[in-house]
Amino acid sequence: MSHFYTNKTVVITGAASGMGRSYAVLLAQRGARVLLTDIDEDELCVTAELVAKYNGTLPLTMVHDVSKISQWQALAKLCKNTYDGCDILINNAGIEGAAVPVWASDMKTIKRTMDVNFYGVVQGTKTFLPLLAASPASALINVSSIFGFIGTPNASDYCASKFAVRGYTEALMVELAQVHPHIQVHLVHPGGVATDIARSERTAKFKEKFLTTPSDEMVNYVLQEVAANNPRIVYGNHARKTYWSSKLLSLSALQKMIGKGMKKLAHPDDYAKDHKGFKL
Repeated sequence: MSHFYTNKTVVITGAASGMGRSYAVLLAQRGARVLLTDIDEDELCVTAELVAKYNGTLPLTMVHDVSKISQWQALAKLCKNTYDGCDILINNAGIEGAAVPVWASDMKTIKRTMDVNFYGVVQGTKTFLPLLAASPASALINVSSIFGFIGTPNASDYCASKFAVRGYTEALMVELAQVHPHIQVHLVHPGGVATDIARSERTAKFKEKFLTTPSDEMVNYVLQEVAANNPRIVYGNHARKTYWSSKLLSLSALQKMIGKGMKKLAHPDDYAKDHKGFKL
């Protein structure tokens, strides 16, 4: 892995915090040129300053809403004009979603979750495929979740987006193998990683209990597995347990296990039998 990332041009979305920041710093340490994007300009600048400590210059950054195709097109143009291409795209940006049960969710929030977590990945993948195809040794890294294996309470929109990323990327792996097999495609399923994705008051208990794996540890593992060309990467708190449970348990047994584990984290008002979501 020591030379795999040297002089590679890497585009990282969601680089203002969490795993995105870890990707930026750890890749800079490995000699990569990083182009960083995020919707949060202030924290993106903080990440850029951390990267500059390792290579002496501030990396290229762009304020970027991954749900906007026009901004993806501008990003690809910037990458092409500045670096004459892209070797690795990391579709890392994501949001937590509604954090309520189905009957308490609203369509605006569901749509935003899908626009960022799924369509952001789709638009980034399609926009950058020409650049990745032109690179002699390239990689696409799409971030799903362990919630791309199981449906969990209070995360139906988030699960839907991450299941969608999984299906989309697994199909793409087969397709690209027929035409551009030199493009490595990787599907990442993080477990409970200590990031800022869970920001709402409703998810505070979940964050405290489950989001415990340091983001640098998670990203170091991902970079190791990408260099080894492992297509599916499962790591982080409860990650492998969740993966194997999804494979080995019946759906009814899986539901019982998940329900028991999540029961103490639910907000009582959301599970009232007379909740307005059950009324016409």
